[in-house]
Amino acid sequence: MVAGTEQQARELVSQAQKKLNSWTFFGPSNKFEDAAELYEKAANLYKLSQQWSQAGDAFIEAAKLYQKAGSAKFDGSRAYESAAKCYKRFDPSAAVRALKEAIVLDQESGGFRQAARHYQEAAELYENELNDPRGAYDAYGQAAELFSADESPAMANKCYLKVAQIAADLEMYEEAIEKFERVAASAVDDPLLKWSVKDYFLKAGLCHLCSEDMVRAQQALNSYCGMDMSFEQTREYQLLKGVLGCIDSGDVEQFTQVVYDYDKLTRLDPWKTAVLLKIKKSIEQEDLR
Repeated sequence: MVAGTEQQARELVSQAQKKLNSWTFFGPSNKFEDAAELYEKAANLYKLSQQWSQAGDAFIEAAKLYQKAGSAKFDGSRAYESAAKCYKRFDPSAAVRALKEAIVLDQESGGFRQAARHYQEAAELYENELNDPRGAYDAYGQAAELFSADESPAMANKCYLKVAQIAADLEMYEEAIEKFERVAASAVDDPLLKWSVKDYFLKAGLCHLCSEDMVRAQQALNSYCGMDMSFEQTREYQLLKGVLGCIDSGDVEQFTQVVYDYDKLTRLDPWKTAVLLKIKKSIEQEDLR
């Protein structure tokens, strides 16, 4: 069955190539679209036989032909997206390249939300498969801007939070602070999102503490209390205030106790734990000078 499916796919590719070499009364655009459809059918047959490389390549050929047809940018973007799904199984870099081709067509046709989703998918590949945090940072940022342009603030904020976390990982603390505070400001008056604000303030505050400007960190804490009157009563505020005091006094033991007390009731996620370890290391290094 698999061998037969592959044979059918090869026959469709052959038909597509003959179509391209033939003369048609209806003009070249019709010829390109017809051939593209044949390549897509072949690609789907290759998928059935789990020949992912051939399937991806056939989708790419279909996408290029839709582009040549001139009036089928949506179909071209869709074909590139299908190619990316095939390539993801064995070559994430090829998947990213296909997604970037899709993005070009999306933006040319005004499909900003679709372009944003493709950037987001590329960012996830950079982050999870290619171990390329800088690539992920850039792609999530592009996705966020396009979601904003499409008036999709919830999706934009989701991507801005990823930008912020990756920026902090790269020790780009100013960028991380700006993004965390931006999302917090947009959520503080939203009844559905207000519960998340304390977490955004905590993450921004930790980045302030990593930046080693304690005067500015204190100013930020005061600002957060002004933006959300309830923040001063939260455990997140107490953690930031406690850590700030430990940095000022250079007290590593007290720092460990403050973090332990918080984690005992509210488990720290890996990202916050990693940032707090950086802060602890900076206190220890300061103590050795």
